[in-house]
Amino acid sequence: MGGTVPDGLAVEVTGNTWRMRGTDHVPIRCAALTGKVGEKAACAIYEWRPSPCRELEPGSFGCEKARARHGMAALEEGLV
Repeated sequence: MGGTVPDGLAVEVTGNTWRMRGTDHVPIRCAALTGKVGEKAACAIYEWRPSPCRELEPGSFGCEKARARHGMAALEEGLV
């Protein structure tokens, strides 16, 4: 279960699939992301974030993949 993303922040891919605006651009940057990745970033719609965002847990494969894409080190074992 995901939240209800505010109008204008999602783009329809198919009748049942949507993606966050900005995730189809290079560099990838979700329209709901605020701040600077690697310094201080946050989700502007955290309470309403979609299910893929809810499933991305700190230290998960997807998290580590995203960190690597941004040149960031993997999370330390005790910090997860």
